[in-house]
Parts: sequence; structure tokens; C-alpha cells
Amino acid sequence: MRKLQRQAAENGVAQACAFFDMTPGEILLVLLSHAKAQHQQLLLLHAGAHLQALSFHAPRQLPPLPSHVPGKSMTPDEMKQRLLSWRRKE
Repeated sequence: MRKLQRQAAENGVAQACAFFDMTPGEILLVLLSHAKAQHQQLLLLHAGAHLQALSFHAPRQLPPLPSHVPGKSMTPDEMKQRLLSWRRKE
């Protein structure tokens, strides 16, 4: 059990120190959630690397920016008005 706890702590599992207070099923859930979080982070890194490669090698294939992203032609006052516009709707 200590070996599992040490390996989990070395791999960045935040709740590894509480393994002795958990049932084996709870430990499994902690390890599975940690693995899922790492997988999601890896997917985000992969998507960023893909976009970076596209921007360098084929910039015309980049997806368009969302419409809510301010353009370069906006003045600071226009940006402030857009950011505060949600408050005026209430």
C-alpha cells in the first residue's frame, strides 16, 4: 500500500496522502479521475500544437476567430463598452 501511495504521489495525484483513509474503490476513483484530467490536459496541448503548426505551415487553414473577440481596429473605449455591455442588460 505504501508503494502505491508513493507512486501516486510521484505522479502528481493530489490525494495520495489520504489513501490509507480510503477504500480500494475510492482509491480507484481518485486514480481514474487523475488519469482523466491528465488525458484532457494532453488533448489541450495537442490542439494547441496543431494550431501552432497550422499557423506556421498553412495559415489559410486556420479556423476563423469567434465573433466576440475584439478586432485590432477597436479603441480602448470600445473594448471597455463591450466588456461592460453585459451589466447594462440587467
